[in-house]
Amino acid sequence: MFRMITAAGAMLCVGTASAMTLHVSAAMTNTAADAQLGAPAASGAAVAAAPAVPASQGEMGLRAALRVLASPRAKAAAAGGGESNAANASADRVDIDLGPGTYRIEAPLRVTLDPSWRGAAITISGAGEDKTTLSGSRVLNGFRPVDADAARRLPEAARGHVLVAKLADSGISDMGTFERHGFGIPRKPEPLTLLYRDNPVQIARWPDTGYATIDTLPDGEKGLKFTVRDAPYEALANAMKTSHDLRAFGYWARDWADTTLEVDAVDPASKAVTLKAPAPMLGLKQGQRMVFENALELLDRPGEWYLDTQAKAVYFWPPAPLKDGDTEVSMASGMFVLDNAPNVTIRNLAIDGVRGNGFQINGAANIVVDHATVRNAGGVAVWSTAADSHFRFMHVSNTGEGGIVIFAGNRKTLAPGNTSVEDSVIHDYATRSRTYRPAIAVSGVGDRIERNHIYDGPHTAIIFAGNDHRIAGNEIDHVAREVDDTGAIYSGRDWTSRGTVIEDNFMHDIGTADHPTATMGIYLDDQAGGTTIRRNLFSKVNQAVFIGGGRDNVIEDNLFVNCTPAIHVDSRGLTWQRALATSPSGPLQQGLALVNFTQPPYSTHYPSLATMLTDAPGAPKGNVIRRNAVINGTPTAIDNKAQPYIDVQQTFGAGEVKFAKAMPDEARSSLDDLRLAPGTPALQQGFDVSTFARPAR
Repeated sequence: MFRMITAAGAMLCVGTASAMTLHVSAAMTNTAADAQLGAPAASGAAVAAAPAVPASQGEMGLRAALRVLASPRAKAAAAGGGESNAANASADRVDIDLGPGTYRIEAPLRVTLDPSWRGAAITISGAGEDKTTLSGSRVLNGFRPVDADAARRLPEAARGHVLVAKLADSGISDMGTFERHGFGIPRKPEPLTLLYRDNPVQIARWPDTGYATIDTLPDGEKGLKFTVRDAPYEALANAMKTSHDLRAFGYWARDWADTTLEVDAVDPASKAVTLKAPAPMLGLKQGQRMVFENALELLDRPGEWYLDTQAKAVYFWPPAPLKDGDTEVSMASGMFVLDNAPNVTIRNLAIDGVRGNGFQINGAANIVVDHATVRNAGGVAVWSTAADSHFRFMHVSNTGEGGIVIFAGNRKTLAPGNTSVEDSVIHDYATRSRTYRPAIAVSGVGDRIERNHIYDGPHTAIIFAGNDHRIAGNEIDHVAREVDDTGAIYSGRDWTSRGTVIEDNFMHDIGTADHPTATMGIYLDDQAGGTTIRRNLFSKVNQAVFIGGGRDNVIEDNLFVNCTPAIHVDSRGLTWQRALATSPSGPLQQGLALVNFTQPPYSTHYPSLATMLTDAPGAPKGNVIRRNAVINGTPTAIDNKAQPYIDVQQTFGAGEVKFAKAMPDEARSSLDDLRLAPGTPALQQGFDVSTFARPAR
C-alpha cells in the first residue's frame, strides 16, 4: 500500500505506517479566529470537544492544529473525508509543519492529547530557527514626545530625548503584576517588558552601572529602612509621589542571595528608604550592594525605559531613531505547555518575548526539543518533569530565571530518568533573579548534561542534585562573575546525593578578582560527597575544586593551570558544621531517612553510605586525590583536621607536563595554549588527560 495526499491534513501512508500532516502558516495563526482558540475560555473540555479542521481548508492556524490533538481521533478521521478516513483513524504519527514567518502568540500553546492519540508520535516542526519565530510579544506603536509634566520629572540630560507610548493605543491592557523575586522565591512570570530590535532594554536605574552600597540601617539588620550615600533622594521621593513604581534590587545581607522588591517610602530629610514588608529573607547588612530601578526620574541614558503602571505607558530613550516594528512588549505568560503529553518532538523554531517559560513540560516521557532557540524569556527556556527526554542543539539567551530545569528519575528506587541537555549554547541566563538560577539545573537520577557551552552568568552554571548524573564535555566560562560563595558547577547539603561523574569539561575564567577566595570551579558544598571529578581542564579558576567537608569524592586526572589552590578540602563537618552532621532533625540526617539508606538500593549502590551515622559522621573520609597535574598554582589546600582523612597520591608538576605550545605558563589561557605535547612525561606515567586537551597525533 502506498498513497500520498499533499493537501493540509493529508495522510502519508507507507506500508502499514501512516502520518497525518497539518500545514500551518503564520498568516493563518495571526488571524483573530485562530487567536481566539488560544483564549482561556477555549481551553479544557471546550478544546477537547472542538472538531478537527478538514484537509480541504489548506493551511491552518497553529492553535487550530493543536485542537486536532485535543480532539478524539475519530473526529480527525471524519474531517479528512473519503479515502483518507481510514488512514486518519490508523495514523501513528501527526506532523504539524510550521512555515516560515513570525507567529504572534499571546497565550500559552497547550499541547494536550485526547486519549485516542496516545501512542502516536507528535512532531511540531518549524522551517528553521532563523525562519520560524513564535513571538509572545506585540509591536508597540505610537511613541511621541512626553508632555510638560513628564519632562519636568526627567533628568535634565534626558529631556527632549525620551518618548512615551500609551499601551492602550496598541491594544494592550495586560501589564502583568510585579512580584518580588530572587533567592528562595519560586519563579513566576514577570510583568510586561520592553524589547528593542529583538533585544531586551535596560530598565531605568541608579546607579547607571555597578552598585551602590548600604550606608546605615536606622532600624537595624532586621528592619526595613536603609540609607545609601549620594543617592538621588529628591528624585526618588518624587517618583514615590507620582507613580509608586519604584523598586530596589539588592544583595541585601549576603553576596549569594538577591531580592528585588518594592520601595514603600523615601524620606529626603533623613535620607532613609523604607522597603515594602516583609523584609528580605536574610535581613539587611551594611556595605551590601543594591540598585534602585523603574522610575521616570532615573531615566537618564539612551537605551533605558520605564513602565508607568498607573498611566499604563512606556517611556523610552531610543538609542537610534525609531522605525516601525523596532519596539515590542512581552505579552504571553509562556509559549508551549505540555500536560502529560508523551512522544512529542518540537524542533527548528525560535521562541521570543514571553514573560514566563519557553517550554513548560509536566510529566509524560519521550519529549524532544531539538534545534530550538529561546530568547528574551522572563522565566526559563525549559522546565520539565518528563523522563526519557532530550533537549539538544538549543540556543538559550536573555532568560530571567535560569536556562533549563529538569526533574527526572526516582530517588527512592534509583530508577534513572534518562533525560539530557546536550550540544546547546546557554548564556545571559539569570537576568532577573541573579542567584541560584543556573544555566542548567538537574534533579533526580541518571540524567546527562553533555557538550554544552555555558557562559556569561552572574552565579552558577550548573546545579545538580540527586544521583548518578553525568556532566561531561561542557565548556563553562565567565560565570560566577557577580557573587561569592558559589561555583560554576554546584551541589550541596545532601549526603544521599551521590554517584555523579563530572568529567572531560573545560572550565576557564571563573569568578572575579573582587572575590578571589569565594568563587569556585566545582563546588561540593556543605558536606556533599560521592562525586567523581576526573579528566577536567581548569584554567584561571580561583579555587578549581572545592570539597566542603564531604566524603567519598574522587578527584583524578585533572589538569589545573593558573589555579590556586587547585583542590581545597575542609573539615567543616567536624567544626563549625558539626551540628549539621550530628542532628537527627537536621537536613542531612533527615535526607538519609527519606531514602531508607541502610536498605537496598542505597545500601548496595553506595555501601559507605549505609554506615554514615556510625562511622564518624561529619568527617571528610574516603576522599581520594590522585594523578592530577598542577601548573603555576598550589596543588592543594587541606585544613589540619581534614588531612588525616584525605588520600593524596601522585601530583604532576611542570617537570612532568609539557605543552605543545611554547609560552610562559602564567599567560596560558585558551584551549590551544593548554594542549599537551605528544610524549609528555605525565602521560607516560598514567595521566589520563581530558579529551579537550588530548595531544595532536
